[in-house]
Amino acid sequence: MALINSDSWFRKIFTTVYHHTEGSFLAVLTFVLVTDVLLGILARYVRFEVVFATELGKYIFIWLCAIGISAAAKDNQHVRIVYIVEKLGVNRRVTWIISQVLFLTFSLFFFYLGIRLTWMHLEMNKSTMGFIFPMFIFTAALPVGFGLTSIRLILDILKSLKNPEYRPWVPQSLTDYSEISDDKNSITT
Repeated sequence: MALINSDSWFRKIFTTVYHHTEGSFLAVLTFVLVTDVLLGILARYVRFEVVFATELGKYIFIWLCAIGISAAAKDNQHVRIVYIVEKLGVNRRVTWIISQVLFLTFSLFFFYLGIRLTWMHLEMNKSTMGFIFPMFIFTAALPVGFGLTSIRLILDILKSLKNPEYRPWVPQSLTDYSEISDDKNSITT
């Protein structure tokens, strides 16, 4: 009896983590970045030297970009070459899967390079220049960001292969806009 309830409990936790991982990371990192920038600005007016403000801001921005790639992959918001697909007359589903596989290859390549770079900084015990902080924590943004991106892409490819009705190449925002414009046309006519 407990196993049945634990499956439901596990599914709820997995679903929550699946939907909110990148957003939570991005919210925390944005808050830290804004706080860091404000501290750096205030330090200039008070004439209090904050050595780490600029450098920490750069590294947090790298984390934001790496996690942002995964967030965009989760919502299928990356730029696609729709024009070529429309002109060639190729099946959109096949084109979508091929583009996702190419993106996955790119992500796995940078995931591998990020692991190597992070491991090198860990072995060398390298620290940042402006303040003494382990460099591997900042370079870990690459394997974390591209690892999350790879997971999102693999799940999307599997979903595209399993469900023929799945159409991720039609953004939700465009369908909402077309409904609004249809309503506007019906009012004016």
